[in-house]
Amino acid sequence: MSRNLLRRFDQYRRRHMAGLSDWLYGFLGRDKLLCDERLTPVQVKRVLVLRNNKRIGNMYFLLPFLNAVRQTYPNAEIELMVIAPSQANVFQEMALACIWVSHFSFGSALKFVKTIHQCRRQPYDLVFMPHPSSTDMIIGGLVRARNKVSFANTKTNRVYPHSINAPNARAHAALTPLALLEPQTNTRLSVNHLMAFTADETQQAQSSVKQLRGQAAVCIAYFRGARGHKIIADPTWHAICRKFDAATKDAIAWIEILSPDVTEPLVAGTLTWQSADFRKLGAFLAACDFFICGDTGPLHLADAAGARCIGLFSATSPEHYGCMGQGCVNITDVDQIDAKSILALSNGSEHGNHNGPVGLTPT
Repeated sequence: MSRNLLRRFDQYRRRHMAGLSDWLYGFLGRDKLLCDERLTPVQVKRVLVLRNNKRIGNMYFLLPFLNAVRQTYPNAEIELMVIAPSQANVFQEMALACIWVSHFSFGSALKFVKTIHQCRRQPYDLVFMPHPSSTDMIIGGLVRARNKVSFANTKTNRVYPHSINAPNARAHAALTPLALLEPQTNTRLSVNHLMAFTADETQQAQSSVKQLRGQAAVCIAYFRGARGHKIIADPTWHAICRKFDAATKDAIAWIEILSPDVTEPLVAGTLTWQSADFRKLGAFLAACDFFICGDTGPLHLADAAGARCIGLFSATSPEHYGCMGQGCVNITDVDQIDAKSILALSNGSEHGNHNGPVGLTPT
């Protein structure tokens, strides 16, 4: 209820309150701690990264930026603020000094105020808004910092005066924010998009997969959940499974990942698995030989976990949202999957884009 109310208010604000937004951002931008010059990496001792967004996939797209912040500011304490408690566990084991949960919503207003009050107690040297949003504009204005950095435009600059223009930023949504750091390093930053798991998490996941797959030579997990135009019809899923079965003489253990939105398996009696814990789910998918999924949150979780992903991009662009992992494949023509070529990736081939039956081309 509160989420829908907030969404409707935001839509109304965009249509009818543009002038009020400009005034609000100008008011919030009056941070007396702000200095004129961008600090050098040596001067930065405390950093806050803001990503208050409810979409699951966007949390995993933040990983390359957080890893690059650590690379750019090795002596600084790095803190992160997300919007919901369930998102915070994505970033465990990353040696972050603090993970704040903002609780930004009408229904959790008191929790939000308390969080911001605590966050304001000690000022930051640097605040990043790697993906501009109205929520992070407001929060960025409420916290105190010497530098505030995002991508420049007339509104952003009112709260984040150290923002930059980056016409040559990388196209992928997870890599675009690296342009905020590269002026400080004078080099093109390396990409690390992976989560960090404990040895126990990995071992438990491998044990679960081993028990399910039995003696099958190949274990393929898949998830049918999606929204709107990203949905892939069940007949197409049946066709995908048949192509993989026909592409190998070995037995395939198919494991369908269930969720609150997908409660019944595609094939009655098939193996299933589910977990509301994103870390357990990610480790499980990484322990399988392949994971097939449309462009939705679990696909990007699996990619961040190091799984060998087969991403089905029937309605969105893999250039902007595709899997980045080694051995992953981004498929744009779902009806023309070359299952035999994809199964050969288990022998150590590189990540690529697959647009039909001809083969694989590196990204």
